[in-house]
Amino acid sequence: MLAQIIFFLALALLVVLILRRANLSAAWMEQLASLAIRFGQLLVKFGAKTGNLVAQRARRATGFQRLGDDRAKPAEAKIPANGFWQEESLDEKPELFSNFDEGDALFKAEKYQEAERFFLKAAAAKPSDPRIYARLGVIYLHEKNYNDAIESLKVAVKLDKYNPGRHYNLSLAYWGNKDKQKAIASVREAISLDPVTAKYRQFLEQLLESK
Repeated sequence: MLAQIIFFLALALLVVLILRRANLSAAWMEQLASLAIRFGQLLVKFGAKTGNLVAQRARRATGFQRLGDDRAKPAEAKIPANGFWQEESLDEKPELFSNFDEGDALFKAEKYQEAERFFLKAAAAKPSDPRIYARLGVIYLHEKNYNDAIESLKVAVKLDKYNPGRHYNLSLAYWGNKDKQKAIASVREAISLDPVTAKYRQFLEQLLESK
């Protein structure tokens, strides 16, 4: 049952991300309608008990502050200069589309909004793949949009808690949002999974020494 709950949480986040876009196109509206139908069918399939649990998780996700023209200006934060995000391995791409490289190319070209739309579309096709949410988290981190980075990376971590880079990225997002204690907890989780990578320990030391 936990797997179904996590699946619904990821799907709920995807719907929230789409709804908070200011300029929904007809294609996006069609995708949203399709998702709504699919979501309803799955709720019926897994029964009322699972549906209630999913609804509780979805309500928690609604506090998610979305980006757009009216997004709040993120707080300034000192992030390690030696590469402040841990990019997803190119060898771990979700096998969704033959042109999946397009999303990575858009990101590397600093076309972040286009890359975001690409990966949201990927999430609509396969909402339970943690690698997609991890990439969205990296996009939002790069934009210093820490609220969205936190929510996306939290889903990535819930779907796959054994990737240390995602815990590290989540720590960076928490630190960007001035949440020192959660940043410390997340980077410690990264260290527990990968005690070898030096920058995890360096970032933890920076956090512990900060005021």
